[in-house]
Amino acid sequence: MDYALGNMVVHIHWVIAKPPLPGWEDIRQTVSGHTFYYIYSGKGTFRCEESDLEVSGGTLVYLWPGLPLYMKSSDAHPLRMTMILFDCASLIKNENEWDTPKSIERLRLPFLMPLQSERAGRIGEQFREAEREWVPGDLVRETRVKSVWYRLVQEVHEAAEAGGRHNDGDGIVEALRKFKEKLDTAFATELRITELAEQTGFSPVYLRRTFGSRYGCSPKEYLNHLRNEHAVCRFAGSCSQVIPSQISREPVAILTYTSSVKRSKSAMVSLRSSTEECKEIDTKGDIIRFAFEFDSQQCT
Repeated sequence: MDYALGNMVVHIHWVIAKPPLPGWEDIRQTVSGHTFYYIYSGKGTFRCEESDLEVSGGTLVYLWPGLPLYMKSSDAHPLRMTMILFDCASLIKNENEWDTPKSIERLRLPFLMPLQSERAGRIGEQFREAEREWVPGDLVRETRVKSVWYRLVQEVHEAAEAGGRHNDGDGIVEALRKFKEKLDTAFATELRITELAEQTGFSPVYLRRTFGSRYGCSPKEYLNHLRNEHAVCRFAGSCSQVIPSQISREPVAILTYTSSVKRSKSAMVSLRSSTEECKEIDTKGDIIRFAFEFDSQQCT
């Protein structure tokens, strides 16, 4: 089934480190769930579906439910790795209720994924964190491991889209990640897309084209949409009786977050405005500025 990363829920069954013993052999014992292995170092052979594959450090292994696996470590260079066993489902929240969770049979990930060095470092640290935090039966610690898993699953999907270490020849994938991260975290500041693009080391034209190919819109369109969504959430939180669906979610080109923007006449509403007055504000622009003018206030 198809799924969105933001709708995924997870149950962690087990996190365990495999000690680097020379020549160890093992099979996949539990095939009813999903399994991640991260190989920190060493060499070995994994047999899957009648094929023998050589594995080494810096590799992520994904096993979907039902997939058998035989593993053998090198005598001279033992494999050192950590395993995460989990089940996951897609859970969607509609306007008034939750849908029924739908089990995810297989993630959009390859069996083996060799990683480029910088990404391997991040993913390796996430596995170490999960290993440190895991305590069976401790719900608080399990929550911490789940938070690691959510970061991890986003990272490995991004790595899969990039094609591991082999298809990110010019570093554009990592540059795009950092560029989008800047948009996501600094959306409320004065951002100049061209200057941000130049900071990546790639030409603004190339970065814009690649961004559009990956995310389906230009950086400016993405930023406008992101700002609009934040504004809608803030306004809905300030006027609790206003139904979010009544607020326009169209990208608003005039949206700005600087103090120099003046409120239009239709947004000149006092803090004592009734909820009905809140509803009457223009929903295609002024409502957005109103949300940020009175971010910490509530309509009564």
